[in-house]
Amino acid sequence: MTALPLSDTERAEMEARWNRHPGLLHMGAQLDLSSPDVVRLSIDPIEPHHRGGLGTEAVNGAIISAAFDFTIGLVGHFCAPGRRVGTAQLNVHFIRPVHGDRFEVLGRVVRAGVSMVFAAAELRDQKGQVCATSDGIVSVSKDEASADEMAL
Repeated sequence: MTALPLSDTERAEMEARWNRHPGLLHMGAQLDLSSPDVVRLSIDPIEPHHRGGLGTEAVNGAIISAAFDFTIGLVGHFCAPGRRVGTAQLNVHFIRPVHGDRFEVLGRVVRAGVSMVFAAAELRDQKGQVCATSDGIVSVSKDEASADEMAL
């Protein structure tokens, strides 16, 4: 796994900017880019609207999938600054239900090329147990991102 191609200052700026993103705010998620090789997304606390998996109090699979999509997509975004990117493929592997009051997703670059970024992520519950894993491909456009996209 490789480090994100961002300086400490760029990571701090990106973290602050993305933590104001409407999607993350709506999801109740927080981004942490303090590590140079990990995109960390956490939901703390897990709210009632996050629950309902298997008809229980476990986190719903749609929430888990969305957290992986955000994380994998952000890995690609940070590997291709200034370019338009989008998740092209997302594989989610559910291992065990997510219980408790919080969870985090840790995403990493597997390989970054000119037109694709391959990433992997794992979801850990509040006890640190891996409850789900994901791998994905982020497509990198030849087009530059618009000023509005870069303002996110």
